[in-house]
This record gives sequence, C-alpha cells and structure tokens, in this order.
Amino acid sequence: MTTTVELHRVRMPEHAGRRLTEVLRSGYIADGSLVRDFENRLRDFVGNPHVETAGEYSGALTLALFQAGVRPGDEVLTCPEACLGTNMPILSLFAKPVWCDVDPQTGIIDPLDVAARVTERTRALLFFHWGGDVAPIDELLAVAREHGIAAIEDASEAFGAEYRGRKVGNTGCDYTVWSFGPVRHMTTGEGAAITFANGEEAERFRCLKRYGIHQPTFRDEFGEIDPSSDIPEPGLNSYMNNIAAAIGLEQIADIEPAIERHRQNGAFYESKLATVGGIDLIQRLPDAVSGYWVYTLLAERRDDLQRALADAGIRSSKLHLRNDTYSAFGTGLADLPGCAAFSARRLCIPCGWWVTDEDRLRVVERVYAGW
Repeated sequence: MTTTVELHRVRMPEHAGRRLTEVLRSGYIADGSLVRDFENRLRDFVGNPHVETAGEYSGALTLALFQAGVRPGDEVLTCPEACLGTNMPILSLFAKPVWCDVDPQTGIIDPLDVAARVTERTRALLFFHWGGDVAPIDELLAVAREHGIAAIEDASEAFGAEYRGRKVGNTGCDYTVWSFGPVRHMTTGEGAAITFANGEEAERFRCLKRYGIHQPTFRDEFGEIDPSSDIPEPGLNSYMNNIAAAIGLEQIADIEPAIERHRQNGAFYESKLATVGGIDLIQRLPDAVSGYWVYTLLAERRDDLQRALADAGIRSSKLHLRNDTYSAFGTGLADLPGCAAFSARRLCIPCGWWVTDEDRLRVVERVYAGW
C-alpha cells in the first residue's frame, strides 16, 4: 500500500512528553520560568535580544498593530495573498486594510505598489513571507521609513529564514511576528512570539499581553494588588504559559536539523523541476534563504496537477485564499493583476522535515509524468 506524502505534519520530539508531565505535576502551569527560558533560547536563535512570547498568533499580531499606532479608521498597507490570520487583526482594531499587489512570480507584496498607496491615514505596512519565502525586506523598510510608518512582518511561515546573512526577526523591522501553531516549523501547541527593533517596545508588549499590567509593581509585599500600579493603556490576555513553553523548549533544542531538512528538500525541487514544461519556479531572492515551510511552484492547469498528485497519494494545496474574497473585509476582489496571476497558478507541495529522499523523488516523478 502506498503511503501518503503529507503537506503538513506536527513535529514533536519523543522526550517532550516527559518534560510536559513534569510541568503538569509541578502545579506551575501559568506564565513562569520555563517561558523565560524559552524566550532566551529564541533570542539566541534569532540574534535579537528583544523577543517576547505570546499565547497565540492573532493576539500577538493585533498588539503589534496596536503598538504601531493603528486605531479605528486608520489604514494598513497589506496584500490579500496571505494567511487569513495576517489580515483579520486589522479588522479587530476597526482599521482598514489597503490591498497592495504582489509580484506574480513570487506572491510577495510589491514595494513599488506599496509606495503608491500610502495616504495620510496610513499607519503601518504589514507584509507576509509567503510559504517561508523571504520578502525584499530592505525595499519595504525603505518605503516605511520614508513615510514614517511602522514595518510589521508576518513570519509565521518563515521561522529560521534568512535575509542578507541575518535571521528574519533581526533585520531591522519594527515588529516580526512568528506563529507556533500545530504545523509550523516549531510548535508550542498554540503560541507566538514577536521580535522588536528596540527594547522599549518589547517592554511595552510585555505589559500589553497581560491586560496592560506592569508585573514588577502590580502586587505589593503581601501579594495583594497594589493600587498605585497604574495601567495606562489597555491590553489583551495573550501570554504564553509554562505548558506551551515546555513544548517549545523541546522543539527548539533540535530545530536546526529540521529547518535544514526543509531547505534540502527545497533545493532538490529547485534542481529537478526547473525544466519541467508547464511549471515555473518561484523567483526567490538570491540574498535570502527561504524557510521552505512548503515549496510553492506555479503551474499551468494547476487544478489538473493537484488532482494528479492526489491520485498518487501526494498532498498539495493552494494554501491560502485571497483574503479580499471574504465579505468581512467589505471590499470584494481588488483589481490586482499580480495577485490574480499568482492566485491562478500557485500550488504548494510537501517540503518539510518528514519528506524523505524517496518521498521527494516520488513527487518529482509524478510531476514529470504530466497532468
């Protein structure tokens, strides 16, 4: 019987259960020392000292937008070719997404189109690293700096990706948001983290993720709530707990080999699929290293290829639906030629740590067989 080559899979080290059991038996399951340990490991990994964890991705991104100054009626430059979780937080703040086009060969937001859509109501630029492929960060940062707006990158699919020799999350963006959901490169069950360009914003987030409370002064010497400890701005309840951090510590201990396997599989596809008729490869930046959460390619008669792969037991996906499809955004499909072209041809195939040499060869052979 032929096994299925999955597009996503949860990575869970064998010994994670032991550490998790220790946490559950300890009675200390809320925010605690394991969270601090996990944050320190993240700081070392990305090379940025300003890292804070959060309970989940949507709350983290909402707070990043809030810290960037986004308020009701403001505009956020973004693109519809993204995870729904990328753009829904804009609506949560009663702000307006301003849809920008993408490069049809990459699915990444176009800096020139971004620059053309800035208005006096623009407060932030939010860009998404599609499938782990890295956006032109310096070009996007230049637009943000020129207009005095914050730059927020959604790196939920790009953990471990690199840009010009530095890890994503340490390239100068004001806020970089990671997701640690179930099938990301690294999971904490649910969870997230943000890296910041400066320590002041990191400290502010530390308060905002717990109702705006300043933890060091919130309680007096008797453990009672100190009325002199003010809460100057409202926050959410989106802090990470020791249960999630325990899983995260086990995950990050061997994350490098897992990410390297993603990259090896991506490089294999690059070398084997470049000459297949009806396939165009994504034009990835030469000075960046993709996270290869999935491997995105552009296919003629994409749906036929997807059916052919499914018949061979190979999972594939269009991945995300253009966000402007949803009536919640109230705009209808924007006139974005790049998005239209990319959306019509994109298909993502398995590229993760679980994809064996035999699996990836099977994928390539099925693509070569035609559709």
